[in-house]
Amino acid sequence: MNPDQLAVLEDERRFLLRSLRDLDAEHAAGDVDDDDYATLRDGYTTRAADVLRRLEEDRAVRSTPRPRAWGRTLLTVASVVAVAALAGWWVARSAGERVDGQQITGVDPRSDAAVALAEARMLMGSDPLAALQRFDSVLADDPEHPEALTYHAWLLFTTVGQSGIEDAAADATADAKDELARAVAADPTYADPHCFLAIVAANADGDVERARTEADRCLELGPPAAARALVEQFRAQLDE
Repeated sequence: MNPDQLAVLEDERRFLLRSLRDLDAEHAAGDVDDDDYATLRDGYTTRAADVLRRLEEDRAVRSTPRPRAWGRTLLTVASVVAVAALAGWWVARSAGERVDGQQITGVDPRSDAAVALAEARMLMGSDPLAALQRFDSVLADDPEHPEALTYHAWLLFTTVGQSGIEDAAADATADAKDELARAVAADPTYADPHCFLAIVAANADGDVERARTEADRCLELGPPAAARALVEQFRAQLDE
């Protein structure tokens, strides 16, 4: 895909994601009725999924990483990248898992939101774009749902944020960090967003000190059992 085509896709991606946010706000304010909202949101979501899929396909083709001259600090962070890649396994296995005594703002298990969350957890390892759509549907009803914010952010970061397309990656990474911060604000006892903020800080920002702080907070709060060893390994590498 040539740069002009990528630019067009990026413009469309930004437009569609902005339109979805605006549509949700207008619906919440009562400016758009339920039928129009459902029709418009389905259309925007389908188009956004197609654009993200095409960007991801282009990223796969352009798989050769760009060289970065970050010096010795990046030698440490390079090992962090490997941990970030393994987090896909963590996501597929542990999204939604809680440790004893730890709760997260929940939903009625019979509700559409509960179904969407369950489907998203199952899809994260195999179809991240479909999982993004499910988390979108949860956030449409509850914009500050901690789990949906956390894993929507992680999927944004690992798909578009790591696409190698400079503008797209910057926008997606900024959106992901904003959503993770909102997840922390929504539930300060929830470990998962701190875990991901640590990976983003090290991998995207080269901010090892922030990564240490977030990883420590993640471990203090108790990440999912399936992920704890991974976070501990990640934290140890930050001190090498």
